[in-house]
Amino acid sequence: MTVIFGARGGDGRALSRPLLRRAVQLAWGWEEVPELMCSPRGKPYFSGWADRWLSLSHSGGLALCALSDAGRVGVDIELVRPHRPGLPAFALSGEELACFDGSWEDFTRLWTRKESWCKKEDLPLYPPRRVERPEGCFQRDYAGIDWRACVCCEDTPPEEICWLSPEEVEGAVGVRERET
Repeated sequence: MTVIFGARGGDGRALSRPLLRRAVQLAWGWEEVPELMCSPRGKPYFSGWADRWLSLSHSGGLALCALSDAGRVGVDIELVRPHRPGLPAFALSGEELACFDGSWEDFTRLWTRKESWCKKEDLPLYPPRRVERPEGCFQRDYAGIDWRACVCCEDTPPEEICWLSPEEVEGAVGVRERET
């Protein structure tokens, strides 16, 4: 089963690791986060847990943590904001451009789909227009007033993000990390 936890407030990057600690407590009853390793591309994984997967994302004051015991998972969240006008043509594939409505909301939706797929598969995101999410990927889009998110996983994506307050993740520290 795949679950997604989110937190808002302050610095999303600073919320990511405490959110992970709280998420594993809520989802799996773990009191401590196992040591985190990173693939050569930087994708984190739990050392010694071949049957549990995670993905983290942050943008502005938002952070997401996707956990799965059903297979690999990738999650991405981005604030909706204007970019340089040529970015969609640079970043989106021909198929994505064909369904792009021209808004920054839609660009952000398409981008989070692409990035969540790459995170799940631990693939490079460059050059972005050549990266296309294959058919059959289980994914779900999520949206807020000023953000878009997507999860890509190997089972049915959750219908909703479980949002936690900063107080619910506050003080959750102790994530050890090591690069392989």
